[in-house]
Order: sequence, then structure tokens, then C-alpha cells
Amino acid sequence: MKSFTTLTLSLGILSVLLAANPGITQNSQSSAPRIPSNSPNTTINVTKRSGNCPSNIKLWTSFRSYEGGGEHTVIADTGAIANAARLNNSGAKFVEFTAPLKSEFASCVGEATSVEEPIYSFRFNKKNVIFRMDLSPVPGERLTRISYKGVVSSRPAIKWAISD
Repeated sequence: MKSFTTLTLSLGILSVLLAANPGITQNSQSSAPRIPSNSPNTTINVTKRSGNCPSNIKLWTSFRSYEGGGEHTVIADTGAIANAARLNNSGAKFVEFTAPLKSEFASCVGEATSVEEPIYSFRFNKKNVIFRMDLSPVPGERLTRISYKGVVSSRPAIKWAISD
């Protein structure tokens, strides 16, 4: 009887933990975000080293809270400066997209990093813009997970979750 009680208690605790953390129970890939109808809400200034560079680049960012954490959505508004993006590289803690710059910005060599969210950065070089999200700086005790990485309307799009 004691082992049955222990098993019942263990299963009860496990079910509570799973229910409290949607990131564990949801599919590893969530649905693709849509381009919002409003203007991008984050502007990152471009530091030019040489060539003709845009003065800034914009992102749509949003955050949806849930018990135990939340989900960030970010879409880089590269449409004005570059052609269609493609997923270049990714891992458990980072995603990187590349897009060929439009001819007027093809000579740009520079970079841009978000002051508020330094996990988002851009590099301009060799006629391309590279958009990178790197979760490595997020404190280790906070669990993070990339739940979507893809191209939406030719723009890089990422969803990622974080626990409290």
C-alpha cells in the first residue's frame, strides 16, 4: 500500500508540473506569426563603418504572458532594405537569418544591436544583412526555448519562450 501511495503522489506532482509549464506540454514548433497591421514598435540604430547604410532597422516585438513565463515574438522588418530572408543557421540558443541587401544598401558595412534587448543584432557585410537572436546572455536559471523560426512575408520571424 505504501508503494501505491508513493506512486500516486509522484504522478500527481508530475502532472501539476506539466500543467504549470505550457512550454513543456506544447509542441516544439508553434504556429507562424503574422505581420502586424501596425508599424514596427522597436527601432535599432545602425552603426555604419562604410558604404551606404540605412540609419536604422525596425522590429515588431510582442510578449504574451502565461503562468510560469511567457512567449516573445519578434519579426525583423527587413523588407525596405533587403530581399527575401532565409534561415541561415540555428541551435538551441540562437537563430540566424541572411537576406541580400537591395542595391542601394549593397555597399553597407556596419552593425546594429538593440539597447533594450541585446539578444537581437544585425550585421551588414558582403551585400547581405544578417539578423541574429542569441539567448546565451539570458541567465542560466531561466529556461528558454525557441518555439518558431522561419520566414514570414520574406522577413525573419522568431518565437521564443522563457520561464520565470
